[in-house]
Amino acid sequence: MSEEPIFVRSGWGTGRYVYNHRNPVGRALIVLAPLIALGGLFGMWADSTWGEGEIRDAVHKGVADLDGKRHYTSLAGDRGFLIAEAIRESGIGPGHGVETRKEEDGGYTVGTEDTDTEYCVRVTLTPDPEPPVVFPGTEDLPPPGPDMLAFYVSHASFSEGACR
Repeated sequence: MSEEPIFVRSGWGTGRYVYNHRNPVGRALIVLAPLIALGGLFGMWADSTWGEGEIRDAVHKGVADLDGKRHYTSLAGDRGFLIAEAIRESGIGPGHGVETRKEEDGGYTVGTEDTDTEYCVRVTLTPDPEPPVVFPGTEDLPPPGPDMLAFYVSHASFSEGACR
């Protein structure tokens, strides 16, 4: 073992301690510290971007969770937020950056800017057969209009590729 200390005072007049390149442990720390820092930065970057497998698994789980779920919404509303929220709640991937685009055929093209793969998700809403009782003792309400908020059950499916 070297008699040199691992840390020495900087020769640049700052008075701070630096790794000593004359000590084998100091040399190892000079090499390892930046490698560990780069590994940490790469890990943070990988956790903040979508991978092809992550978006596939998130869409699969999000659509499965969305199918049969109860929502308080209107028929005229945009269902893209329901899809994006289901994908975020799947717990797969970073959770942000999911893009939904409504297509003319009624489907929603889902993707991210990090991946090339897109999915076509279709969501239909049917009135909830047993909505929660909001006011006990009230009469049955008439069926809601397209712009009225009501309880609906969603039915979702998906296919790979953009909606056509």
